[in-house]
Amino acid sequence: MKAIKKICLGLGLLGATSAVLAENFSATNINYLVTNRAKPDGIYGYGTSNQNLQTFQFEHFRGTDWGDVYFDAELYQGKQVGSPVSTNDSQQLLVLNPRLSLSKITGKSFAFGPVSDVSLIARWERGSYPDTDHFRSQNYGVSLNFDVPGFDYFESGLLYRNTNFDPRTWLWRSVLMSKPVDVAGQKLHFNLLSLINGSAHNGTEVFERADVLWEIGGKAEYQFGLRLEYARYQNDPLGSGTYKRFMPQLMFKLSL
Repeated sequence: MKAIKKICLGLGLLGATSAVLAENFSATNINYLVTNRAKPDGIYGYGTSNQNLQTFQFEHFRGTDWGDVYFDAELYQGKQVGSPVSTNDSQQLLVLNPRLSLSKITGKSFAFGPVSDVSLIARWERGSYPDTDHFRSQNYGVSLNFDVPGFDYFESGLLYRNTNFDPRTWLWRSVLMSKPVDVAGQKLHFNLLSLINGSAHNGTEVFERADVLWEIGGKAEYQFGLRLEYARYQNDPLGSGTYKRFMPQLMFKLSL
């Protein structure tokens, strides 16, 4: 059985712009989320026995002279998180995601067409679920930054993936952050984390996490809205056939 695969979170959300590639940049977010639709599953491991779940997420993104690095820490709390496999009332996930920018380390432009930069990427994940054999993964590959109208940040890459439950697979990850959208004088933000990976056990696994957020009082530091998660994979270990989950969450985001 695998664990909290493809959560980023993330991979969440980096909080940078494509213009940042040439300079050092830092952003830190603290997110609080709550839902009553945390359907139990045997792969992601943060569903609860009564489907009520709270999530506390810490994200930090920093540009460096050699590229950038993203760190994500997530704490899930509820009744028997990971039910029915785990009886704990909490689970945790840690993600470290450094990238080595080819334009930064060589001093030459790697832009072509809509691509603004090319990076070598690593992604390390560690979760507390399942209880007896904690999930671990290593991912290495190439990612591209894109200059796309309407988006402050658009990055996508393909990685070789190796986990302690499913070795020698692949991961296609994408992170999108829209420019602020003005609706009736209010500023809205749309962010997307997309994680699609192969699995020897569950076919192609799909995880999509979209944030739709409103700037409270027109201040970008305080945002409130919805996080919408969708997950699908084959060979549900807790049932039969294909597993599907749609989980809306109320979300508050504080940028430090």
